[in-house]
Amino acid sequence: MKEYKTKARDCILDYFKNHCDERVTAAEVYQFLKDNGNNVNLATIYRNLDKMSEKGELLKSKNVSDGCAFYSYTEKGDSCCKHLHLQCKICGHVIHLEEDLMNILYSYVSDKMGFSLDCKESVLMGVCSNCKAEAEIEGIYACHNELEHKAGICTCDHHASHS
Repeated sequence: MKEYKTKARDCILDYFKNHCDERVTAAEVYQFLKDNGNNVNLATIYRNLDKMSEKGELLKSKNVSDGCAFYSYTEKGDSCCKHLHLQCKICGHVIHLEEDLMNILYSYVSDKMGFSLDCKESVLMGVCSNCKAEAEIEGIYACHNELEHKAGICTCDHHASHS
C-alpha cells in the first residue's frame, strides 16, 4: 500500500524529532500542534502514530497504571525492532538496550534454547535510577513495590498500612 506524505505526518514527525528524549501521549501531540497553529484532527494523529509505530519510527508503550499509550521517537528506525527496551513503571522513561548486550542475549537464547527473539514490542518493566534516587531522598527504601505504591500503581495489599 502506498504511503502518502502529508503535512500532518510531517508536523508530527517534526514534533518527535524536537522532543526525542520524551515520552508523550497523542493528546500532548495534539495540544502542541493546535497551540502552534496546526489544525490536525486527533483521529489523524492516532492514525499517524500507529503507522509510525508499525514502521519503527516511534516506540509505543503503555502506562502500567491506566493502559494509556505513550510514544517516543527513535532515530534508529527499524533497528529499534532489534533490541529490547526498559521502561520505568514510575516515570515511563524508556531506555534502549545496547547492541553488545543484545548480541549476547540473542546468542544465548538461540544456542541454549533454540529460540528466535522478536523484540519489536518487547519492553522490560522496572524502576529507573532517577526514580530510585528520588525515592531514597524521600525515605522509601524497602522494595520496588514501595515505589509503585507511592506512584499509585502498586497492586500489593501489604502496602496499604504505609499510606
